[in-house]
Amino acid sequence: MSKKDDSNYVSVISWMWMMFVTAIPIIGLIMIFVWAFAGNNDSRKNYYRALLAWFCIFASIGILIVVIGNGPAILKHIQSSLHLS
Repeated sequence: MSKKDDSNYVSVISWMWMMFVTAIPIIGLIMIFVWAFAGNNDSRKNYYRALLAWFCIFASIGILIVVIGNGPAILKHIQSSLHLS
């Protein structure tokens, strides 16, 4: 069985195109949802579902920091520990 016969095969050019499209504001976000839940390519769907999962994790952490109320102090501490100031 060759790569092109595999329904989950995605070429390098296709990956590059999808990465380019996801970098476009608003359109990229919409396409992430489209590619995560539509179509029959499981490889592409799983990648974009994982991308959405990471987004949810980081958004939850950000919201948690703000809700705790110490958001600016925590972020300043993180920034100083990374030496970004």
